Amino acid sequence: MGVAFSEVRPLMETGRKTLRVLIVDDHAAFRQALAIVLGAQPDLEAAGLAGSLAEARGLVRSSCGHRFDAAVVDLGLPDGDGAELAAELVQAEPAVAVLALADRRDLERRGLTLRAGAKEVLTKGADLGRILDALRRLGTRRR
Repeated sequence: MGVAFSEVRPLMETGRKTLRVLIVDDHAAFRQALAIVLGAQPDLEAAGLAGSLAEARGLVRSSCGHRFDAAVVDLGLPDGDGAELAAELVQAEPAVAVLALADRRDLERRGLTLRAGAKEVLTKGADLGRILDALRRLGTRRR
């Protein structure tokens, strides 16, 4: 089941310039680890977690105006293609920064993923520091 964190507030309310990140990955341990790491950062927050394309779509629909600034999206989701989700996210909110995670099989689709709307593609298994750096870089570009 997708999780939208109840403590998520509009940026104007918090007074902080945090990048609100949607995490979409079918590996629960990775989702949780990334959410914990994001929560420890002063400028990043996990605004929602989903393990499938359907869960991610549900979170986006139910976000009640609390848009996501960025998304970390696994390309190999059990119920669909993460590149499809990247395209949907960008269509709904053109400024969203999508960071795609691809395993070795998915790397051949890198160009398609970028054309679909992802801003960057990292190899799945990249260390969390690289993911944080990429989110910050992409988040800076969108502001």
